[in-house]
Amino acid sequence: MTKREKAVVFVMALAIIYGVYEFFIAPSFRKPQTTGVNKEAATDGTNKLTEDIARALKEDGSAGLDAYIAARAEEEWTADPFRTGNYSLEEGTKASFESRGKNGFVYSGYLDIGKRRVAIINGTDYRIGDELEMRGYRIKSITPSRVIIVDQKGSRGIAVPFLEE
Repeated sequence: MTKREKAVVFVMALAIIYGVYEFFIAPSFRKPQTTGVNKEAATDGTNKLTEDIARALKEDGSAGLDAYIAARAEEEWTADPFRTGNYSLEEGTKASFESRGKNGFVYSGYLDIGKRRVAIINGTDYRIGDELEMRGYRIKSITPSRVIIVDQKGSRGIAVPFLEE
């Protein structure tokens, strides 16, 4: 072994000895530390931590806002805040009947990335050969102006034009 290798092994052995000391020997000599907002709670046996947190939240004013958000989240939502198009996936709404085509398909988006073409139908993206959420239908072809959808048997093709908004 060269001098350099001996020095590296010596430093490594010192690091291991120091690690053993820090993890196993030194903690027994140290006094346990109390953490939290109120250090009196650890000594007198009562838990005042929750009282201190509640007092701090009242002073901060965010407790009222959090309660308001929680109450609003539990209420019934009348409209979907994430809906971006003028169509709905629920069959019972008026917008659903107005915007869907004769066969219930809405072709609302087209994306061409190299050789890959993606069509957005009823709010879901599909590629050629994918099966639609409405079981029994597959995508046969995608163009910017229309999509050809065929049933499982392949006997009937449905041309769905692009929906201009």
